[in-house]
Amino acid sequence: MNSNHKHILFVDADREAQIRFNAYFDRDNFLVFNFNSAIGAIQHIKESKPVDVLVIDEQIKPMGAAQTLHYLIDELQFKGKVFVCSEAKEHFETDYGICEVLKKPFDKREFQKLEALLIEKNAAEASLYALDYLKELSDGDMVFIAQSIQIFMDTVAERIQEMKKLLASRDYQSIAAVAHNIKPSFEMILNKRGVALCDFLAHHASASDFKSYVEDLEEEYLQVENQLKTDFSQEQNLS
Repeated sequence: MNSNHKHILFVDADREAQIRFNAYFDRDNFLVFNFNSAIGAIQHIKESKPVDVLVIDEQIKPMGAAQTLHYLIDELQFKGKVFVCSEAKEHFETDYGICEVLKKPFDKREFQKLEALLIEKNAAEASLYALDYLKELSDGDMVFIAQSIQIFMDTVAERIQEMKKLLASRDYQSIAAVAHNIKPSFEMILNKRGVALCDFLAHHASASDFKSYVEDLEEEYLQVENQLKTDFSQEQNLS
């Protein structure tokens, strides 16, 4: 799994629209999941698979965009960004607010609106960690913060190695338990991707998912570790 991919759910039965959309976003940094009805998209989200943005046709079967979004938000607590495809409307109103519209037939300007959002989202997620929670917890005590960071590096590295060994024996239940155990460590440093990966492994992964998600979690941890050592080692002597 490429950690740089932005995941787009494109929900539209219009074959020509699918071709135009996929042709534009067929690049290394985008991954498009196409669905001809709302049911497939609902199942995708229900399985807690990554979604950066949902693009849905206003007339999508079986219940239209408004009712689909109502279900996703009420029943699945979906909080992702949404664009609605429409031939006539400039904005799409729901009970939860106004969604942006991608006007049909699509052209480059419409796609650039979506691309700009994903670039902005990527920049917002670029920070591998933040110390806000630890600062609040310790009243800014840098000794406590440095000790907490060291504990994070020592314990999470060990547990990820444990998960890799469990993969060899296909002990997926134990991997899920380890992921549940280390999720609070990523929450402590406000690393959203680590939290999401741990949550998926703990509660939603199927047997075919575990290997790639453990690899992604290790990749995320190593990036965090390298950044922490760069930021802290000189002043706090992190090993």
